[in-house]
Amino acid sequence: MIVSADDLGANPARNRGILEAFTHGIVTSASLLANGEAFFEAVELAGGAQLPVGVHLNLSEGLSLTGNIPGLTDQQGRFRGKEGLRDCLKRGACPVDAVKAEWMAQIERVFASGLIPDHLDSHQHCHLFPPLSTLVLALAQRFRIGAVRCSRPAEPVADDPCGGIGEELRLYRRLSRCREPGQIKMPDGLWGMTLLNRLNRDLLCGVLERLPAGTWELMTHPGYPCRGGSPFDGEARQEELQALTSVEARAAVERRGIQLCSYRGL
Repeated sequence: MIVSADDLGANPARNRGILEAFTHGIVTSASLLANGEAFFEAVELAGGAQLPVGVHLNLSEGLSLTGNIPGLTDQQGRFRGKEGLRDCLKRGACPVDAVKAEWMAQIERVFASGLIPDHLDSHQHCHLFPPLSTLVLALAQRFRIGAVRCSRPAEPVADDPCGGIGEELRLYRRLSRCREPGQIKMPDGLWGMTLLNRLNRDLLCGVLERLPAGTWELMTHPGYPCRGGSPFDGEARQEELQALTSVEARAAVERRGIQLCSYRGL
């Protein structure tokens, strides 16, 4: 099982929590935002700790690296948020060539930092949507990155929460593709999507106890509360950190015989 921490580089509080979850907990990998406000700090911390990283391809938050992208950013190159991106994708108006240039710039920035990414995934799972699903596989091959996240929810449909998150999960199941032919590797599915913003110690141990045979990824978001950050940067980030560094989580891993690995171990 890969235990991934998303949004490395988002801010210093997130960086601090992710590094702690890696050095003192069960996190084995992180997804790095190349356009994150704390990117350079994240690179230094990840390099020093030898934390395996992938590129967290982003089209919805912060400033693009290539400037204005029609339909996706404002005139200053700031992305329009998740809803703006989804609207563009639903209308079939996503400028694929411009997205390709932006994502190439994000990947190249990570390589230029001295880190060697071992996989690609995307912020808010936007790489699930056609034609971006095809593009991300092509970019993985172009940059000789051996793996891509499979964003198919691994939990049973019965576990889906009501409301917006449940609707998202149904959409992801329709769009997801795993086990691509060729050299690109993927896990069997992604755990943790039903537990977004509420992954505590008991729920984490519950996932570990029910994990079936296979090769899986568990998506997490450890960190510390960030004053002035987004609503997602609240107390739940520290609760996830406490769960991932808990004695109980480590004991469950050992008791179940779960082999923790990064994407390089696929």
